[in-house]
Amino acid sequence: MRVLIEVSGEHPTLPRAEALATLEAEHADVRSVAWTSKLVTIDATGPVERAVRRLGLAHIVSTELVQGSFDEVRAFAREMDLAGASFRVRARGLDVDIDVHALEGALGADLDRTGRVDLTSPSLDLRLLVGEDVSLARVLHRVERSMFETSKVARRPFSLPISLHPKLARALVNLSRVPTAGRLLDPFCGTGGVLLEASRIGLRGVGADVERTMVRGARTSLHALHATGEFVVADARVPPWRARSVDGIATDPPYGRAASTRGEPLLDLYDRAFATFAEVLPPGSHAAAVLPSEKAIEVGEKHLELVEAHALRVHRSLTRTFCAFRRR
Repeated sequence: MRVLIEVSGEHPTLPRAEALATLEAEHADVRSVAWTSKLVTIDATGPVERAVRRLGLAHIVSTELVQGSFDEVRAFAREMDLAGASFRVRARGLDVDIDVHALEGALGADLDRTGRVDLTSPSLDLRLLVGEDVSLARVLHRVERSMFETSKVARRPFSLPISLHPKLARALVNLSRVPTAGRLLDPFCGTGGVLLEASRIGLRGVGADVERTMVRGARTSLHALHATGEFVVADARVPPWRARSVDGIATDPPYGRAASTRGEPLLDLYDRAFATFAEVLPPGSHAAAVLPSEKAIEVGEKHLELVEAHALRVHRSLTRTFCAFRRR
């Protein structure tokens, strides 16, 4: 299956990394990868559809039907027999200017020979992507970006201005590479945003926080949004979890002056937390964390192998890095 993922332009590397991590999580066999700033093209086999339905930093995912010149694509379309089924064609230029309506109209006329146009709810949703080559593809999944906006922390029952945007929380969960139905731990669960996204993609989330107020608030928010998760009041440095009892970790640990570390220096907190991560994780599994500095990343590397790091500038004085570590 050749999959075309139209990624968001919010970060130069994180959307691509998320896409590859989801395929790894679901044990898809990736044969080749190519990318531009707007499109990731992956040739893969296995549970690809299940993997791409997890994505947060993408717009539309399609499976390619044909690639070539526009004339070759039209010739392919004329040979398709839709047997009266409804269809829709939407075109997009990838770093090239195109006459969207002209291309959609020409291709629609070819397909209209055996099918019928339905712009609202077609049985066959087609995507025409025009770059150096032209690809005709069938839409596999449209990411519900509006859902992320409606579930931002300010709109939840329990709200504090310290939570990741839902689309970034989703990406963080996916970097942990926990498979569907797997058990994901967030030992610094805060307002519960990571656990909310874990639940939405079919993971069994376990959240902990040293502050009882956070645990109660996170549980309330997930219940209100029809999501599930287990919660416990616990210190990430002295956890109640057995060794190898989870399939992965995704967490946004405390940072900055406003963070509650109960008086412990921040890097010392990270050091003890990552030592715990190494005990809890099975060999070969991953911990994804958002870290505030190179020194914090170096602390993580004392205990786990750094797989990837994606720096995201928040403002002039703060850059936060989305990291994935592997248990050796």
